Amino acid sequence: MKKITRILTALTAAAFLISVSGCGNSTAVTEENYAFNPDNQAYWREVLQKYRKDDSVHQVMLVRCTEGSNAIVQFYNKLTDQNNAWTLLFETDAYIGKNGTGKTQEGDAKTPLGDFGVQYAFGILNNPGTALDYVDIKESTFACDEDCEFYNQLIDLNETEHDCKGEEMFIYTPEYNYGIVTDYNAENEYPKGSEIFLHCKGAKVFTGGCIAIDEECMKTVLQYADPGMRIIIHEEYKTQETAE
Repeated sequence: MKKITRILTALTAAAFLISVSGCGNSTAVTEENYAFNPDNQAYWREVLQKYRKDDSVHQVMLVRCTEGSNAIVQFYNKLTDQNNAWTLLFETDAYIGKNGTGKTQEGDAKTPLGDFGVQYAFGILNNPGTALDYVDIKESTFACDEDCEFYNQLIDLNETEHDCKGEEMFIYTPEYNYGIVTDYNAENEYPKGSEIFLHCKGAKVFTGGCIAIDEECMKTVLQYADPGMRIIIHEEYKTQETAE
C-alpha cells in the first residue's frame, strides 16, 4: 500500500507546519485528480484555523467525502510548543455510509455531515494507550438501536439485563478491533440515528453510516486522541472522471 508523501496544496498555507508519517494508502487529493471547488477548500482551511486557536482541541480529523461511499481522511495533531501549528500525521482513504452522506434517521445507511466531538473509545483488542476512556468489547457488549432507554448507547447485557436486538459488537472483527464513539445524537433521541463510530475497515467497501479506516491508522488515532478531538465530515468535490 502506498504511503502518502505529499498533501493538499490548498492546505499548505504558512499557518500550518505539515509533515506526513505513519499509515496511509490513498492517492493524494490534488487539483489534478479532482474538479477543484474553492468553496470546499476554504471550508477546510477555516476549520483548521478555528481549532488552531482553541486550546481545548489538540487533534482534528477531516473526513473529505468524495463520492458514493468513499472519503479521504486527514488526521492532524497540534504542536503546542510550536505556536499551535498543525502536523498531518496521516492521510488515507476511508469508507463511509452505503448511501453516502446526509443522515437523518435510523437505518438510512448514511453518514452525518457536520462537526462532531468524541465521547470514548472501544475495542475488541486491548487498549493501545489512548487518553480517552476505553470500553473493552466483550461477548455481552451490544450497540443498541432500539426505541428504548438504551438507544444509541453501548451496553453490557450482563449489567443492563436488556434483551437487546441491536448490534452484537464482539462478532464484528476487524471492524471493532478499535473504535471511537462520536457525539452524533448525543441526546440519544430515537430515531435520529445511532452508532456513528470511527472504526477499522472490514471486508465491505462501505459502512452503515460510520467512518472506517485501516486498523493501523485507527490505532494511531487512539494513541494521539484526547477528549477534545474533533471529527469534521463534509462533502468534497467529485473526481474528474465523474465531474460535470
